[in-house]
Amino acid sequence: MESFLKNFLEPFSYFIYATTLFIKLGRDKTFEKKVLFIYYLCSTFLLFVASFLVIYTAPDIENNWVYNIFYLITICILSYYFYKILNNKIKKYIITFLLVINVILFIYYDIILGLFYHGFNEYVYAICFISIVVYALLYFDQLLRNVNEHNILYEFNFWLVSGYLLYFLGCFIIILFYRSVNVDERGSIWSLQNIILFLSSVVTLTGYLRIPSKKLY
Repeated sequence: MESFLKNFLEPFSYFIYATTLFIKLGRDKTFEKKVLFIYYLCSTFLLFVASFLVIYTAPDIENNWVYNIFYLITICILSYYFYKILNNKIKKYIITFLLVINVILFIYYDIILGLFYHGFNEYVYAICFISIVVYALLYFDQLLRNVNEHNILYEFNFWLVSGYLLYFLGCFIIILFYRSVNVDERGSIWSLQNIILFLSSVVTLTGYLRIPSKKLY
């Protein structure tokens, strides 16, 4: 059970997200939803590879390069998604600015400093996490400023962004303390992060499935 929580709960959670987007595509074939679906499929595969490298290969083989690719894809795709659903120019500028900051950090640490294969910089990941938290807060600000008679619980984006806020805010807090714990305890920290991810994926799927069929748009 511990091995599953630490290694395979993460790709399984992203598979739940992919399943949710697949269901959503049955009624909403907008380009951004297709992009999210492909992203979650690719994430499921990448994270399964990362878990496979840890369990079934030599102990000196690292999987940091997989996560470096994964976080770069994540900040790019989610930046695109929020850029599309936010309708305020200032908010779009904020998203563009944070995306540029994340890409610059990736280039500096992973390419210039050559840490792509062997580097794990928790502060770089923390900036990625807090950037997406900011995106989520910008979305909820937009939601509150445009209150109407439409029930927000019938809105797919509401459930998706709620899941993002739960996961990335939790990850931001966890990653800041990652290096401060003993090496033997880091597996438990990673398991906790994966449990939060699983809960966020379940929140998104369950919330969407509870929307009445006539409101699934």
